Amino acid sequence: MRNLIRADVYKIVRGKALYITFAVLLLYIIMTIVTEAIVIGFVDTYGQTAPIGIERYESVDGVVSALGVLFSSMETLIFILLSLILLVVAPIFASGAVKNDIARGVSRTKLYFSKMVICAVLCVLMYAFYLSIGTLAYLLTNGFGSPVPVDFWGTMLQTVGAQLLLFFAITCFGLFLIFTLKRSGMVIGIFLAAMLLPHVLLNVLTMVNSDLASILANFDLPASIGRLGFLNQLEISAILTMLGVGILYIVASTIFGLASFRKAEIK
Repeated sequence: MRNLIRADVYKIVRGKALYITFAVLLLYIIMTIVTEAIVIGFVDTYGQTAPIGIERYESVDGVVSALGVLFSSMETLIFILLSLILLVVAPIFASGAVKNDIARGVSRTKLYFSKMVICAVLCVLMYAFYLSIGTLAYLLTNGFGSPVPVDFWGTMLQTVGAQLLLFFAITCFGLFLIFTLKRSGMVIGIFLAAMLLPHVLLNVLTMVNSDLASILANFDLPASIGRLGFLNQLEISAILTMLGVGILYIVASTIFGLASFRKAEIK
């Protein structure tokens, strides 16, 4: 499996798609920070309530405030993550390379898990890039603010671990779709529907029954990622539910994805 990973890493690093994807991510970070700066400007200009309905910022509190902004915008990263998953896996089906690998005696199980390892690493790199560059950009734009509370870092590490678990769950779901469907167009359509449709339905339900919508949001991965950014405001039961759903996605997606790939006829 090590040789498979090395070969894939070489192809990815030598290609342009990875750098284009991270360039798009950088553009999204810049747009997020610029939008936040505009909001702060509106609030400072118009007082207690800005024209766009944002409550007044009492202060810009450096790292804490930066991470609050980035966490609240993190759900959009699932689209970047999908691009990375497709970058790693889709070419082997489009080019027919998977058939050649299997003909050479490469285990389908090793092939599946080699792709999972690479996707997991790219997922972590995406997350780290977003938080580090986003925080730096925010601090340079709005100032470093007051010192970070001592107990903040412990909560921060818990948040990072919880969010990465859910991002990995989405990664496993994406791998399941690609190894099962083998067609990028179908994968993109089903993936977007699975990630976006529950969010739309939850927004509609919120207008009818906000308490029920809040409970069901714990079972929606994109919504949970955003909510885990404010970990200290959540109940333990809600956090455990979100993490449990993430683990269930990882286990179920891996089992069914691998089973489907091992039984599939590769053309």
